[in-house]
Amino acid sequence: MKKLRFLLRFLLIVVLFSACGDKKSADKDGVAEKILRVNVATEPGTLDPQILTDSVAIQVDGNIFEGLTRQDKDGNVIPGVAESWDVEGNIWTFKLRKDAKWSNGEPVTSRDFAFAWKRALDPETAAEYSYMLYYIKNAEKYNMEKIDDFSEVGIKVVDDYTLEVELERPAAYFATLLSFPTYYPLNEKFYNEVGDEYALEKDTMLFNGPYLIDSWEHDSKIVLKKNPEYWNKEMFKIDQIDMFMINDSNTALNMYLNNELDITGISGDQLPDYKDSSELTTYSDGSVWYLELNTKDKLFSNKKIREAFALAIDRKTLVDIIRKDGSQVATSFVPAGFPGKNKTFREDYGFEIFEDGNAEKAKKLFAEGLAELGYSKPVTVTLLTGNSDAAQKEGQYYQEQLSRKLGINVKLEQVTFQIRLQRMTSKDFQAVLAGWGPDYNDPMTYMDLWITSGGNNHTGWSNAEYDRLIDLAYNSSDQEERMDAMAEAEKILLTEFPVIPTFFRSRNALVKPNVKGVIFRAVGSERIFDYADIE
Repeated sequence: MKKLRFLLRFLLIVVLFSACGDKKSADKDGVAEKILRVNVATEPGTLDPQILTDSVAIQVDGNIFEGLTRQDKDGNVIPGVAESWDVEGNIWTFKLRKDAKWSNGEPVTSRDFAFAWKRALDPETAAEYSYMLYYIKNAEKYNMEKIDDFSEVGIKVVDDYTLEVELERPAAYFATLLSFPTYYPLNEKFYNEVGDEYALEKDTMLFNGPYLIDSWEHDSKIVLKKNPEYWNKEMFKIDQIDMFMINDSNTALNMYLNNELDITGISGDQLPDYKDSSELTTYSDGSVWYLELNTKDKLFSNKKIREAFALAIDRKTLVDIIRKDGSQVATSFVPAGFPGKNKTFREDYGFEIFEDGNAEKAKKLFAEGLAELGYSKPVTVTLLTGNSDAAQKEGQYYQEQLSRKLGINVKLEQVTFQIRLQRMTSKDFQAVLAGWGPDYNDPMTYMDLWITSGGNNHTGWSNAEYDRLIDLAYNSSDQEERMDAMAEAEKILLTEFPVIPTFFRSRNALVKPNVKGVIFRAVGSERIFDYADIE
């Protein structure tokens, strides 16, 4: 009987271990598939490459689409759909590889790029990133409806596999831009078939990247699987990427500890428990976070009020006590690490353009601003934030700072990521907690945000001298002149305060020990899975 009980217990243990096996591998034709499970925290605003603006969408689209170029593990430009290119003056000629295909088996041609770029520049598309294509001759004029003949734009389809692009001026980093989603191709025939439904569901999308969307449960999970039509599929070791949308950091951490996630970000509150863990990865994601103010609102139309808000915030306490994640105080807009004229931009032009916290000066300016506006009653401001636990804590911190130092009643309005983006685009806010990450390795990726009527300028702020300096930096091929112009523009931005920088974000993630080769990067997509593998 004892032997029988032992045998039954042994069989039960075997069954339990079999049922609770490694969920990262699923058997397919006798070969274990490699499944990577990551938390991206939230539903992307849209996966339409020509319309997207958020970092989650950029991360997803970087796996399911491919531009003319890609970036290697060190951030260097390498061939994508374009197997080679030549540059003569302002003319770039791209030779497309003939084995690049869409997920329906059709070839990816130069016409797919021309159509996508035309759509991004079409004023009716209202693409907030349309300005990314302004490097191309007459692209801005077409987008601003100063010309209506697209043939005047410097995009020429020579044949199915040759694309010629004429730039407004020399731009050595143009090849880097081509790996950004706005420059991704679009199959015109397919797009016309699905119309306004494009990119709303997996079945209304075609993919030309290393992965395709296998399933999409909105606000829950996107499952990517290797694209059998991708020209370089053998390079990619991961068969499936499950992207979970878990906004609560405690829930995500528990899933990681329960082996339901392989990669997840952790909050500053969670960091102390893992600061010595070999599974912890800490990195700067290159983003600057700030309060964006609607200058069309009566209160924020006053410069003194805006500056008072900036001076009332104690940034050091914010990063050291509230965030606790390694983020850095921001008293400039462009973060460290970006190229300048001699060293880096920040080393060349300094880190402290305005003060971090000066309550007395803030009170004085606030009183003067209220008097100029004729305010005599208590001030109430609604601050729009995301609905994550981190956003809630930060919102409460700003609420306390502005109440205690300026006597303002701050109402917090927490909304989903998608709604926050919609409200910002329609300028339906007073103040909003926002952030911006770099799209390419140049200070311009931050500075051209705030040009008059820029696609991502939600403040309503306009400054002619700022616009002139950014235009000069765009048009100059002299690196010193470019950098000096952007530095002067940054000073204007941070003495007018339509936006109030608060911190440069550091990120902390836990990665399972058997997951290798994932790249965490400040520029472009935050996580790169091109070189990832599971041991």
